[in-house]
Amino acid sequence: LQQTKLRMTFVMSSNIWLFFSLVIYVNECCGEDRMRIWESGINEVPRCESDDDSCQEKLKEQAALSVRVRGGAELEGINIDLGALEVELGEDFSAALALNVAEHERDCDRSCSYFYCGPSEEGAKIASVRNISMGSLGPEDFRQEFAYPLDLIKITQEPLFSAKEAAQVLKIAREIDKVDDNIFPSGKYRLGGDWITKMGPTREWFNYLLRTKIFANLAASFPQIITNASTLRAHSVALLKYNASHPQTDTHVDNGIVALTIAMSPQSDYTGGGTFFEHLGENDLIQMDVGHATWRPGSVRHGGHRVISGERFILGAFFLLSDRVEHVRRLKNRGADKRAAGDIDDAIRHFNWALRINPECATCLKDLSEAHASAGRFDEAEIALRKALALLPRDSDALFNLGTILSSKGMHNAAIDAYAASAEVNPNDVELLYNLGVKFGERNDRVNEIEAYERALKVQPQFTKASLNLGAAFADIGDDIKAETHWLTAAVNPDTCKPALQNLAMLYEQRAAKAIRSLNSATTKDQAIAIAINTDAILASAQSTIERIIYEFSDSTWSSRLLRVLKTRGRVIAVSDIEQAITHLLKATELDSSDASVWLALKQAYTLTGNTVKASHAYEMASKCAAPSH
Repeated sequence: LQQTKLRMTFVMSSNIWLFFSLVIYVNECCGEDRMRIWESGINEVPRCESDDDSCQEKLKEQAALSVRVRGGAELEGINIDLGALEVELGEDFSAALALNVAEHERDCDRSCSYFYCGPSEEGAKIASVRNISMGSLGPEDFRQEFAYPLDLIKITQEPLFSAKEAAQVLKIAREIDKVDDNIFPSGKYRLGGDWITKMGPTREWFNYLLRTKIFANLAASFPQIITNASTLRAHSVALLKYNASHPQTDTHVDNGIVALTIAMSPQSDYTGGGTFFEHLGENDLIQMDVGHATWRPGSVRHGGHRVISGERFILGAFFLLSDRVEHVRRLKNRGADKRAAGDIDDAIRHFNWALRINPECATCLKDLSEAHASAGRFDEAEIALRKALALLPRDSDALFNLGTILSSKGMHNAAIDAYAASAEVNPNDVELLYNLGVKFGERNDRVNEIEAYERALKVQPQFTKASLNLGAAFADIGDDIKAETHWLTAAVNPDTCKPALQNLAMLYEQRAAKAIRSLNSATTKDQAIAIAINTDAILASAQSTIERIIYEFSDSTWSSRLLRVLKTRGRVIAVSDIEQAITHLLKATELDSSDASVWLALKQAYTLTGNTVKASHAYEMASKCAAPSH
């Protein structure tokens, strides 16, 4: 009820009522709930007593600022005259808009070659939906068409189809379309699944759903921009599978004016999961049972939340409108392509053009920042990024990028603050937690460094970059048991195997050196033998680890370490097993026959066994190695 009252007051034009409703609201609520419902950008809301006039005034000022900075109820400055912009920005801008139109028409034509295009079925049922605000920032394209409150995230209150129908569709997708055989990229993550365009029988069912249910419901939900259901064009549709090994997606925006997610699996089939909307926070995940759906503007930041066990299938689709061109999105995407191709100046020009159409395009500002950063212009990158954060303070990617920019500028403490803020918003981003750990490590803050890596591994146990660094952090505080455990884990992954093996080899050598020193304190022969056997076992681990580095990674620079380990093994185990000592020393001569110290050790070992012939030969070899060359 409080949420509903707040929205009602926001549609009123009077700023007095706006301030009054905010003041009453924040006094009635507490903690995160006071600001997360509206996400107006008031980052710190003080608690005010009823007689505290100064506090009330501060709240009014903050409310006014949030309206002014974020567009507010009256959406001042959003209405853009493209014709006037073409006159102002010139022929290149006009050509870019014309290219947008051509690309849009091509994409719409391609859509109709795969997916149903036409009117929705007469009498199609309009589902009952729950409305959720997308926050204070409207869609990137056609922003002027939407009024406050932005209750544009729609969640069905009843399923679009039955669990039985969903099971039949998945059976077809798995057995006929072989959806399980493919890996689908999602940013830095990977899911199972594939594009529906490649899945004939599954696509037939989806086209039926477009005609009978989806088009009608989208048109009913967004009359501001959908003039007729027949203008809808499905242009990117995929069936995706989440499981423990492919658990989640990045937090992202979708490549269409409207986006759709349909749950294809019963909630009983998996644990975890759900749709994460960044402005709502992790505690307000949207959970949908099979057949339910959510549709929303494509520019809402969201992600598929982590699946812990089982399998979760969803169908995701993006939509175009045949009679509306998304100029902001297309300029932004073309700018990203320009940046990827190395044309930074033209990329920046496209991002700035998109911002002239919609000055509140947060992703345009982030892309602009990345373009400046890739050119080494970190001050300009920071300015653009802080503008994006003024629009979306809870944008975890923007906070993460701010951390990297501040780090590049040498502002390491500020970088840590940015990474930490990002982790508070999106605590399941393992790359973010990893970077946070790295920064704490650079500051020699081992406690927080270890905590950051452990948080990353809790989210994704196979994230071995964190395992590698976590081992190093434990080694730095003297816990070599935990260090060894995490390095062994990192050695399983080819990407982190070599550095993990290198760390393990050095760890085993250090352990062996410590054990050898304890031989001096042995008071009996039996005690010395026990220490020697234990030390040899440690050196055996060092030897096998170094051999992997040399032979698996063709790294001969570690040969001298292997020689040292073999010599040490020979000398140590001689206390208990002279024949085994000879074996190690002979292997050392195979590695380097010019090392006189190895031959001398062999001479001593053969002498102890009574083999004077081999002892004499070993001594001759040692003499040859020691003799000066001419």
